[in-house]
Amino acid sequence: MPIAVGELYQFTMVMSLQGQTMENVIMLRDRGGVATDTDRKESARDFWNLYRGQLHQNCACNELRLKRMTPLALDTLIFAPRSGESNGTHGGDQTNTILAAITTLRTGLSGKTHRGRFYTPAVPATETADNQNRVSSGGLAAKDTIWNDIMAEFDDAVGTSLIFALGIYSTVIGGRNPLTVAGWQAVTQYVNRPILGSQRRRREGVGA
Repeated sequence: MPIAVGELYQFTMVMSLQGQTMENVIMLRDRGGVATDTDRKESARDFWNLYRGQLHQNCACNELRLKRMTPLALDTLIFAPRSGESNGTHGGDQTNTILAAITTLRTGLSGKTHRGRFYTPAVPATETADNQNRVSSGGLAAKDTIWNDIMAEFDDAVGTSLIFALGIYSTVIGGRNPLTVAGWQAVTQYVNRPILGSQRRRREGVGA
């Protein structure tokens, strides 16, 4: 697939679980081909559909948001997942709603400005180790499979998506107001961490 050379899009997945609202924010870059907003929304839905395979079925996606950030920020596109793809896929018990599985996103360069973190909420209890705040070996293997699928589609160099590539954004490199394409770096590797952390919203400049 073509290396991404287009504009930056902030993609937000807004979820709810037992009355708590959670958001995951990532930075995508348009591959620079001929694409409509409809194409971009479908590509974002593809990302969500892969990602939700990690979530408990009680977690529901309220809406997806896609906002072009460069060269100027435009109005946000607000849309829903495809029919039948709104919820997580795991049954059984769930962990505390404040807990999240952590995935480190790497770009091939060292330093805080060259890596990000992704906090996945709604961790199924079946993927934890002995009721501890740890992901089990089976849970890590399952998450690796899902992130392999995400990278197979959204990797900048070899992903099959014709629309978007997955990356992180550094405000140290690219600035904050406005954002610039110079701050975007393609994700080249993920690392799923065994220790659960507290759910948080990652904004641009801190791993978005």
